[in-house]
Amino acid sequence: MKRLKHQVYKVGKSSGRKPSVKLAFLGLIALSVALPQGAAFAEDVAASSTSTTTVVVDSGNAGTGSSISGNTAADPSKAKITKDQAIAKVREWFPALEAATVSQVEYGVNNVYPAPSNQDVWTIQWEVEVENGSYGFSSQVDAITGDLINTYISFPREGNKSYYPPKITREQALEKAKAFISKAVPSLSVDEVKESDSMFFSDAPTLLGPVNYSFSFSILKNGLTSGFESIYITITGDGEVTQFSRPGEKLDYPSSVPTVSKADAEMKFREEFQVELGYVPVYKNGVISDWVLTWGPASDTTQPINALTGHKINNEGEEITATKVTYSDVPTGTKLFQPRTSTTELTSDEAAKLVEQIVFIPEGRELRYPNLDQDYQNPERKTWRLRWEEERQNMAEPFYFPAQSSATVDALTGQILEFQIESYNYGEPREPLVAPSGATKLDYEQAKQRALEWVNQLYPQASRDLKLMERGESWSRLSNGEQFRFELNRYVNDIPVLSGGITITVDAYGRLFFYSISRGEVPANMPDGKAVTVTAEQALKSYLDNYELELQYTQIGGYTIDNTYVEPKVYLVYSPQAKDPSKPYQVLNAVTGKWVTSFEDLRTEQMGGNVEPKDLKGHWAEADLKTLVQYRILEQDDQGNLKPEESITLGEWLTYAVKAANPYYTGYVQASSSAKAGIPVDHPYYQVVSYAAELGWIESIDPSQLDKVLTREQLAVLLTSIVKYDRLATFYGKDVLVNQFSDTEKITRPGEVAIAVRLGLLQGQNGKFNPQRPVTKAEAASILMRLVKLQGKTDQSIGLE
Repeated sequence: MKRLKHQVYKVGKSSGRKPSVKLAFLGLIALSVALPQGAAFAEDVAASSTSTTTVVVDSGNAGTGSSISGNTAADPSKAKITKDQAIAKVREWFPALEAATVSQVEYGVNNVYPAPSNQDVWTIQWEVEVENGSYGFSSQVDAITGDLINTYISFPREGNKSYYPPKITREQALEKAKAFISKAVPSLSVDEVKESDSMFFSDAPTLLGPVNYSFSFSILKNGLTSGFESIYITITGDGEVTQFSRPGEKLDYPSSVPTVSKADAEMKFREEFQVELGYVPVYKNGVISDWVLTWGPASDTTQPINALTGHKINNEGEEITATKVTYSDVPTGTKLFQPRTSTTELTSDEAAKLVEQIVFIPEGRELRYPNLDQDYQNPERKTWRLRWEEERQNMAEPFYFPAQSSATVDALTGQILEFQIESYNYGEPREPLVAPSGATKLDYEQAKQRALEWVNQLYPQASRDLKLMERGESWSRLSNGEQFRFELNRYVNDIPVLSGGITITVDAYGRLFFYSISRGEVPANMPDGKAVTVTAEQALKSYLDNYELELQYTQIGGYTIDNTYVEPKVYLVYSPQAKDPSKPYQVLNAVTGKWVTSFEDLRTEQMGGNVEPKDLKGHWAEADLKTLVQYRILEQDDQGNLKPEESITLGEWLTYAVKAANPYYTGYVQASSSAKAGIPVDHPYYQVVSYAAELGWIESIDPSQLDKVLTREQLAVLLTSIVKYDRLATFYGKDVLVNQFSDTEKITRPGEVAIAVRLGLLQGQNGKFNPQRPVTKAEAASILMRLVKLQGKTDQSIGLE
């Protein structure tokens, strides 16, 4: 996995919004999102205020030694586009950069590790002064072709303004996107760029804030779709391009003529396709919201078929042999993991000492920058992220990473969740680790036994809950010959958990080299095999009926697996493609027989990916309700109904408003905010209430009120706080507007009611305000859309600043 692809930094006031991140989909059914294990948390990068331009000629390596990709040192003499021409081009493409200063220009790519093979690139660092801080970001331009590779305009420019309705439609934005590509990527002809049939991404747009349209374009090579080389572009509702990304690698493409017929490949795919029963997590807002017992594709059955050899290829570029994966029990070890029983969290020193007593940390590395935070896989767990690193020898190199080991430790139980003996050197260490005194190298069977001993020592109830996935010695022994890797799967109710288990690598002397576990907790009350109503044969037919093979190019490699970097290479393959574009991200519920989306945050554009609810036709709030469904703020039930006249609760309104402000609110919740809100961590509305408190919309709240029906007067109070006019409520307490309502004596918060009515957010009903009347889902949708359209018309911004 390439990291630090776009470094966006800011000194001063926080920008508040989360940068857009596209997900790479590896495989047909399961979505594999590569997360950095034991990632280092570098110190804040200070933005330079100087306008001096510096050209740095460098090999593009992060750290020392030769690049994994085997690229040679960047040579500016090869450039056909000069530094000044590259800067001028980016300024022309992005007029907003008129206010930006070039702080540095490098020839080569120094902010990605491992470095890409294409080093003929101008990397331009920009800096923009905004209010009391400065924003920094980068652009990359191909120095040979003059093509734009990437830019992400991250600094705020509008302030408090109106965003909705947008000035241009999605169709108009699409035409602007096509025109921009034609201008910024001159090496591609019109015939080589094709708008993708679907656009899957996780960065859902916000209702409160700028309107953004995101598009994806496939690139055709030799008349075939490149399944990996795409252009991503984002255009605002004002028609401005703010984000552009295209792979900068230049890889060799094989011939487009297959030697294996599509019919033969189709036969192989169908004959080898298998399904297995297992538990799959459902992700919502970036965290696991539910678990489902499903029938899913078995291991390796969805891998592409090499169109030149007829064999399937795995994610490491190796052809899959006929060897079938077998499962074996994990014997109970002599050393078993014993969790801490203390309710007091470990200190950083205690956590580090715990790790150092168990695993080997190379000499000369000292503990630096320990960080206690929520676990990214399970927000209800707090973990220590630790790293031991050598003293930095090359401080002048901005993306230099000293040799380091890292670990993630549960702050309460003391369980080691992740460990890497070499965090930023994929494959072999920079210098071979010194062999333990008197030790001899292990063979495959001995290494396997040592790995199982480690698992018993690190994982609770390993022999009960895990099974070893045996793939054979050729798969287990890594290419450098000095490590052995193994995988273990988790089991609940004797049913596998199909969301990752344990990956462990030991070196030739049995030392722990790499260790990572999937940490989602499967509820104890999940249905078991007796609840299954769909047979394996029915499930197999359902999957096969939904897929067909397509001849295309695919890239394998350019990422890390088990801490080993896989060199990128292009293959001509028959790739399984879904007839229904939503099916690759769904699994078949083995109990109900329905297809379930396992990543609820993913949405589809351009294909009607959001099915309209059945009960909205002709409803007075139909348009507003459809908008909230489109933005994933409202969700229909299993029967496809939204029930617009259903009353909502206080907790539901807060959820709507928070989602409108930030679909990623769960990743922004601060411990101080949750403490201020007075909401327990195990409460269903914990994340929503905590984020609302962080925005200043609410203060301390009684958790018991969250499930009670929301009244119109309560909503007036909340709306006044959202628009930041709550201090004016006292002044408006005697507003004559409130006295016009015939039921004014029933209004206990007249100031808030007056403000909400004067802003047009709430209205009277037949001469009354009806303060205690419940708010319906339809009314909530209409009011939220009024709030969206109010942006830019109040003294302060609404939602995030």
